[in-house]
Parts: sequence; C-alpha cells; structure tokens
Amino acid sequence: MGRNLIRLFVDPFLGAYDRFAGAVPTLAAALLLLLVGMFLARAVRTIIEATLGKIRLDDHTCRVGINEILSRLGLGKSPTFIFAWVAHWFILMLFIVSAANAVNMPVVSEMLERFVSLLPAFISAVLILFGGLLFGRLVAHILRNAAAANSIRGGSIVAAAAQTVVVAAAGIIALEQIGVRPEILISAIQILIGSIGLALAIALGLGAKDIAAEHMRELLRPRK
Repeated sequence: MGRNLIRLFVDPFLGAYDRFAGAVPTLAAALLLLLVGMFLARAVRTIIEATLGKIRLDDHTCRVGINEILSRLGLGKSPTFIFAWVAHWFILMLFIVSAANAVNMPVVSEMLERFVSLLPAFISAVLILFGGLLFGRLVAHILRNAAAANSIRGGSIVAAAAQTVVVAAAGIIALEQIGVRPEILISAIQILIGSIGLALAIALGLGAKDIAAEHMRELLRPRK
C-alpha cells in the first residue's frame, strides 16, 4: 500500500523528467541552429555593408535622388543599410524555420515558410514601385525643364500629373506582383480621374462663359 502511494506521487515526476530528457537533444539542436543563423546573418550583413561601402553605393545613389526617395518612404537614407538588413533577416528567417521544424512546431514553421516564399515577390514589388518613383521623378523633371525652356505656363501641374500617373501605374504593377488583384483600385482611379476631368470642365466652362458667349454672338451675327 505504501509503495503504491509513493509511486502515485513519483511516477508523474519521473514521466516529466523522461520527456524533458528526451526533448533536450532536440532543443539543443534548435538552439544551435538559431545561434548559427544569428552568426551567419550578422557575418553576411557585415560583408554586404563593407562591400557596398567600398564601392560607395550610397554616394552614387544620392546623386540620382534615390536616398531622398528612401527617406520620404520612411526607409532611411542608406541603400546599403536596406540591402544588408534584408539579407540579414532573410538568412535568419531560414534558420528560424529550421529550428521550428526541429522542435516539431508545424504551425510556426508553415507561417515562416510562407513568409519566406513571399519575400522574393515582395522585394520585386518594392523594386518595381521604387523604379516607378524614380521614373516618375525623371519625367516630371523633364517636363518642368521643357516648359520653362519654352516659357509655357502650367508646366509644374502637367509634370505633377505625369508623375502621379507613372507612380500609379508602377503601384498597380507592384500589387499584381504580390498577387493582389488591383481591379478595385483601377476602378477607383478611373472614377477619380473622371471626377477631376468633369470638375475641370465645369470650372473651365464657368470661367470662360463670357468668352464663349462672345464667340457665339460673332458666329450667329448675320452677315451684311
């Protein structure tokens, strides 16, 4: 009776100890994977920063206005930092997925694997949008200079409109790249453009009604 009572209290602790002892190698392997991933990610980040620093990438991108666009987007002023940061976390996420698989956490592993699989498409979308911003800025700059050189009024408005169209087109392509169907956005843009056009037409009509009336009187005046 006494032995049974003792075993009643001891067996749960022994079972917990056995499960813990059996899980120690797996936990150690997962921890080792995380440590290796952190070390490798940090090493790759340092190498990228050093390499891009030697070729003075930030100075070259600053001359063409890339750094200013990055700053306006809230991504910082250094393309070198962005490349190094993306590489660092991409490598680290791969090792986190491996560690999650090692400790038999399929939910976490599947989520991270899905994120890692979407990362290339996301990077492509960001690059497309970034290229659209640069091209839109270039088009706006050319239009402003052309308007100024030919003494044409309204050059800034035309340049801003052209830049907006280019950026919007790049944004739609970027959304398609990550699998988002932009039909609703396209419809909204079409409605917005139509509304702006209607408003401009009404404003022009109201502002030029006296001129239009004068022309109509000239046309309808009987000839002698």
